[in-house]
Amino acid sequence: MSAETSGLAIVDGHTCVGTRPEEGAEDSARDLSVAALRRTMARHGVAEALVTHFAAIRYDARDGNDQTLALCAETQGASTRLHPVAVVHAGMHVGVADEIRRCANAGCVAVRLTPGQQGWSPSAASFDAALRAIAAVDLPAIVEVGASGEATTVARAAEGLDLALVLANVSYALLGEAIAVLEQHLDICLEACRLVTPGVVELLVDHVGAHRLIFGSGAPAWDPAPTLAMIREADIAAADKAAILGGNARRLFRLPEGGDR
Repeated sequence: MSAETSGLAIVDGHTCVGTRPEEGAEDSARDLSVAALRRTMARHGVAEALVTHFAAIRYDARDGNDQTLALCAETQGASTRLHPVAVVHAGMHVGVADEIRRCANAGCVAVRLTPGQQGWSPSAASFDAALRAIAAVDLPAIVEVGASGEATTVARAAEGLDLALVLANVSYALLGEAIAVLEQHLDICLEACRLVTPGVVELLVDHVGAHRLIFGSGAPAWDPAPTLAMIREADIAAADKAAILGGNARRLFRLPEGGDR
């Protein structure tokens, strides 16, 4: 750990707990519980995390979101705090806006949309409706992209909306498109999760600015160490590292400076 970041209150913008239905025998041995997440956070010096539940992604949004809200409530006052992020199945359309409003009223700090995991497309009209519903409750939308063109489609769908938007799940193959999108849409942020190619942090800071990058790990399914190391050892200003590792998430998701939410 670099001396510049050793004292930072790190915020992980992407964690997910629960059981994934597609897991095979080998994967099923992994502990993806909230206890495992909190151990991972403590091991890597992560003070706070945004969390979703696999049940909301792959089974039932309301049930999974209720589980997220409950487990986050249990961490209030703890040394490692969790903040709830709602997940909705935008492709289903019916009931989606109601669930978004319910979760906003219950204290969720953002809504995450996962088209690749749920089998719908960001080009669908139901996605446009979901974005409008998220904008109406004044929460940030975190949208995963998984194929060429999706980041562009997502950005265009958000045009004209008073909406904080974060592009997520951006692989190295999609990085060029994501940079182009952020250069054209100055209010969009990027979840820097598992981008561990040497020099990638410096590249992103140079082209889109450190203030638009949110650290995410995918823990406990994924080890935060590689992404944390790339940020901590990047040849960028200490203030930029602090922004990526926590300051940006705290501002975007309106997280309190200490104390309970």
